[in-house]
Amino acid sequence: MGDRRDGLQILILNGDLPVFPGWGGIEHLHTTNLARLGQKVGLVSQVHTREQSEKKRTLTEAGVSLYLWENPGLNASEPGTPLHRPRFREMARSILKVIRYRHIQPQDTLIQDLVFRNISPSILKALHDNHWQILIVVQSNCSRWLDYLPKFPVSVLVLHDIRALVYERRAQIAASPVQRLTSLVEAWRYRRFERKYCRKYDLVVTVSKEDEAWVRKHYRPHNVVTIPIPVDLDYFTPSTSMCDIPGRILFTGMMNHPPNVDAACFFARHVFPRIREIIPEAEFWIVGRDPTPDVTALSILPGVVVTGYVSDIRPYIAQASLFVVPLRYGSGMRQKILEAWAMEKCVMSTWVGAEGLDYQDNLNILIADDAEAMLEQSVKALRDSNLRDRIRTYGRQLVVAQHHPAKLSEQYYRSISAAFRTKKRRTIPMKVAIDLRWMHAGVAGGIENLARSFLNHLIKIDGVNRYNVLLPVGARYDFDLRMSPNVRISVVDSPHQYWRKFTQRSVKVLSHYMRRSYWQSPDIELLRRVRKLNSEVALSIPGYIHPDFYPLLNVLVVPDIQHEYHPEFFSHQELADRRRIYTDSIKRADHLCAISDFTRQTLIERLGIPPDRVTTTHLAADPLFHPESPYRGKCRGVLKKYDLKAGEYLFFPGHTWQHKNHRAALQALAILRESAHLDPLLVCTGNPKEAHADLLNLIQELRLHDRVRFLGYCPMSDMPALYEGAAALVFPSFFEGFGIPLLEAMWCDCPIVCSNATSLPEVAGDAALFFDPHSPEELALAISRVLTDNHLRQTLIERGHQQSKEFSWHKFTTEIVRILHQVRESHYT
Repeated sequence: MGDRRDGLQILILNGDLPVFPGWGGIEHLHTTNLARLGQKVGLVSQVHTREQSEKKRTLTEAGVSLYLWENPGLNASEPGTPLHRPRFREMARSILKVIRYRHIQPQDTLIQDLVFRNISPSILKALHDNHWQILIVVQSNCSRWLDYLPKFPVSVLVLHDIRALVYERRAQIAASPVQRLTSLVEAWRYRRFERKYCRKYDLVVTVSKEDEAWVRKHYRPHNVVTIPIPVDLDYFTPSTSMCDIPGRILFTGMMNHPPNVDAACFFARHVFPRIREIIPEAEFWIVGRDPTPDVTALSILPGVVVTGYVSDIRPYIAQASLFVVPLRYGSGMRQKILEAWAMEKCVMSTWVGAEGLDYQDNLNILIADDAEAMLEQSVKALRDSNLRDRIRTYGRQLVVAQHHPAKLSEQYYRSISAAFRTKKRRTIPMKVAIDLRWMHAGVAGGIENLARSFLNHLIKIDGVNRYNVLLPVGARYDFDLRMSPNVRISVVDSPHQYWRKFTQRSVKVLSHYMRRSYWQSPDIELLRRVRKLNSEVALSIPGYIHPDFYPLLNVLVVPDIQHEYHPEFFSHQELADRRRIYTDSIKRADHLCAISDFTRQTLIERLGIPPDRVTTTHLAADPLFHPESPYRGKCRGVLKKYDLKAGEYLFFPGHTWQHKNHRAALQALAILRESAHLDPLLVCTGNPKEAHADLLNLIQELRLHDRVRFLGYCPMSDMPALYEGAAALVFPSFFEGFGIPLLEAMWCDCPIVCSNATSLPEVAGDAALFFDPHSPEELALAISRVLTDNHLRQTLIERGHQQSKEFSWHKFTTEIVRILHQVRESHYT
């Protein structure tokens, strides 16, 4: 289990950076031990104090990858002094007080939404750096963060306490009907909130069996386990240099935590003065950071000392004769009791304070639940050294036996691993997002035909896995999904999306005008978009990965890396953009699908991609080019539409990009006219691109204005007839990742004359006449042979029939689905 190569990759989200010694010691021990057990552990959190900034190195030294938001005012802070956090919280509370009675969500969970805004860039960084298998969210008031995050194989919620139970118990001791009602309302809110989110997580972790039983009964989560609080027994150890100070009573904790505030005030005002009457030398020390004004005011009482923040709490524990935990409400397990036991201290507590511990009254602890009982037990403990010795001895034994950090972290890791294995067995259908938002008709060329053919075939053969297809509004109804409930279309530029963006911008402008920070930052919007995809794996077809897909597992179809071989075809800016976007996507992808062996080899040789990360997935021709297609055999009507005659033109489909090499085709026409006395018409389809203007000038220069026709973008339904009516396909391209027109021509009985460059020989096989794309003379000779040799024409057509059968969309689609499944399964391994 400790083999890091086989361990899990765990991402922890914690609103407070767990430092040790200091606040968050429980999570610090678990986090550092999980880093020892797992393959990789990442922690997303906040740094608010100089203390946290200095102690974060202990996490990195333990192997934890940190993704932190640091308070901008950090450098101006003194160690242990809160920065903008109290002001931030007070501002947040003042705003939220206005709306809390109108909102069903608990008040402090709304504050955690603002915390999420701080850490959202760090979350994105963590998701970009690694594919995490386990998500751990610490504390139920942060549990709603799950709604803003992409899907993880397993999600874990850690409950240090049950907030609904805390507020219910707070209501029971409320001093006024208003306070009681307020606590009951918040308890009701938290019941609904915690029940909802406990059921969303795959595993809920509690710190005591009592909390686990309560959660099982009231929330009924999928899976819940108890991992008791660990204690560092090497740090909290009995002191040999300090002795108990007679009469000294100690209470520790975060002194802005409401249960601690109530406990300190209750004991100082209602119990301690009566102890002083009996034991005049008695002292009550309240030690802990961030005391509220109510706690600070206690220092005016005789014998009461309020220290505030201390850098080391052990001397204070060591000098105490009695350690008290007079909590009147709360939930979970008290770390302070375990630390006092570890240092062999006599502990007195209420039953609420000792809840969850394996205690025995009068053996390892003294239990007192009201002022009279606390007075009696405190006096007895301060006067009876034998009683104190018994309790301290058995308390230390219990901590050693039940709260060892390494043992509990191993138990924690085993529970996570078990949930991971269980989830793997249950998650049979894949959830895949397919990025086709770029697919505007006639813009992307052959890659658009690839995407359409692939998706149409996918719809036919896969009714199990779930697909979310992102499309522009113009392509929304291009696919028949009536019998495919597992395929969902998401339109990225619909009126609804524009209205949503408009309202969001309006709220941002209003927030800026009111000098309020809009909590839903661009990073949060990105995370929510990824969450809305509801996908584990993303398939990107145009050669790059959209930033929205970065947090997901990514499979990338790579047409080619032409810019690496022919940078002269691109402007300086285009070249820089392509190298930045395409190369980054290729290196980021979890697996690459090269559309030809040639493309695969270029990725390995030029970009250094490991061979096992690249698979060749050959393309195929769209079924509308097949003999049984309803668009075949309609040559006469289509040719009449374009004023063409069968057998009297050469066909060249392709946008006028420079790499398509239209110039060679035009020069070959001029050579044919002059040397072979052949004057065929060249018909080109596709949109005008950067080379178009130069081609028009060349046509005028070569006097070919009556022998070249640019039809522009033609509907796919017309393309089979244009191939059927052509004397030959002319394809002089310098660079092709595959060359779909070759297969389309083969299916339509059109002989092929094509370049011998890049992937074209791989696709054409022996069904084409090849030539050097840099030699218009070779091209002219090949065209002449095809136009004048009927036997050669027929031979090429027959070979084309055989060669075309080597490529099918069924092969391509099943291979893509297999790779998607393989990548997704690797995430569960």
